[in-house]
Amino acid sequence: MKLLLNDKEIAHFLNKHISVTHFLKEIPFETRFMSSFLTEWVEKREGKKKKKPLTDEEKKSFKEKLQKSIRMDLRAYLDIVNARLTSITDENFHKIHKNIDYFINRLGEKNVFNLYRKSHYKNFIKGTGLTIDPNGEFIRRKDFHSFTEDCLIRNTVGNEELLVTKIDKSYPFWFIDSGYTNFLEPSKKWHRLVRNHLHYGNFFDAPADRLGNFKEFPMKWRKDGEIILIIEPGPFAAGIFHVDLKTWKYDVEKELRKYTDKPIQFREKAPLRQRTKLFDELKNEDYYCVVNINSNAATEAIWAGVPAITLDKHITNPVTRNKLSDINSLFYGNIAPWLAFLSYTQFTKEELFDGTAYKILREYNV
Repeated sequence: MKLLLNDKEIAHFLNKHISVTHFLKEIPFETRFMSSFLTEWVEKREGKKKKKPLTDEEKKSFKEKLQKSIRMDLRAYLDIVNARLTSITDENFHKIHKNIDYFINRLGEKNVFNLYRKSHYKNFIKGTGLTIDPNGEFIRRKDFHSFTEDCLIRNTVGNEELLVTKIDKSYPFWFIDSGYTNFLEPSKKWHRLVRNHLHYGNFFDAPADRLGNFKEFPMKWRKDGEIILIIEPGPFAAGIFHVDLKTWKYDVEKELRKYTDKPIQFREKAPLRQRTKLFDELKNEDYYCVVNINSNAATEAIWAGVPAITLDKHITNPVTRNKLSDINSLFYGNIAPWLAFLSYTQFTKEELFDGTAYKILREYNV
């Protein structure tokens, strides 16, 4: 199996091997807090007419305050060091990434990949790929042209044509991307590992022992909403599912009008930084349901208690309707088995790297 490395992943690996500790000698360790404390303590001590020996309690207090001031100086020093280290590392990474062909040619691609395989450094492709196939062959993404060959792909960006071809032609592949409940987390804690598609489509009965991984559970179904929220697909989703972005939303609205006169609201696929938080809107707005192709908006809707219609393959298929004609008979059923299933289809980075994810997927024939 081919393990597809993009140039950013290679640049990150090479960057890890550059020593940048030379800058430490440029940053002096300042004893600002300690000096201030000692000066103040001496002045106070000198100002006393009678200098009695320190009591045990005074000695203890002096020691504690001195240690505290030293820790504050150390913390200030480390903050400066970490900021400088981050700056230098980022600068080096951008230089390497911008000139990646030069570095690979100078070092030799075979040497780079051999060093990468033997190193302790892990990213998603290496950490996950070698648990699936210990003999997997690393290859630059841009050099992979045999689309019929099994491979491991991470993320959609830069892999659009490959993924469309793989899915359309039923060619084998593994796919890594974000998990389904990261909207509940402060960081991207969860990731999905999927066989031959972008999303899981086949439900399986899973144990309940991973339910504790959810930061919170979905709200009760809301049945009194009025607005139908339609999530417009982005260009990639449109390409995967072969829909015309220019007409899709009008076609969906036209079809829905055969069955309902409820108000319809559209949400465009805006860049991530420009989007408002959908989950907050779903909890607070008067939504009747969410309509989407295969957006994670459906998962967020379920967590907010808003039913959804998912028009193509997605993790939410078992607990959503899948046709526009179902707009008046939405799913309000029990989602407990689905939650257990969901908990068995997303994993932490550590679970991807230690083989837990692959073991679970093999066990349930996913």
